[in-house]
Amino acid sequence: MLEREIIQNRGVENVVEDGEVTGFRFLVRMPNYRGAYGRLIDGIDVRVGDHHWERTIPLWTLHGAQYSLDELQASHLDVHWDLDEPAVITVPHPGGLAPGVHDFDIEIAIHAPYIPARFQPSLFHASRKVTVVA
Repeated sequence: MLEREIIQNRGVENVVEDGEVTGFRFLVRMPNYRGAYGRLIDGIDVRVGDHHWERTIPLWTLHGAQYSLDELQASHLDVHWDLDEPAVITVPHPGGLAPGVHDFDIEIAIHAPYIPARFQPSLFHASRKVTVVA
């Protein structure tokens, strides 16, 4: 079950590849009142403490497949972020996050096909304290 908050409290962990910590990942729920096709997602801006990653950097995992923002936007109708499915956001950060409490601040950008282009994208902001367990 998803939490009400956009940034989910569960699922925050460091990413280990070939024995090396290469970044961290966390879960976010769809902030809009309906799902969105991958081509309508315009990225996620991530801030953790003093670190900042522009919206084009984090990777997205939807339905078990990982995408860069370019791949997600090129997916057309093949990928859909459903209301009841959290997206896994993976952020490259050598060494990952230290165990303990961290201040997360994100902004998700999503296009809505029925809103004029000059008012796009819709920005969804969320902040939350999350805990990384060793």
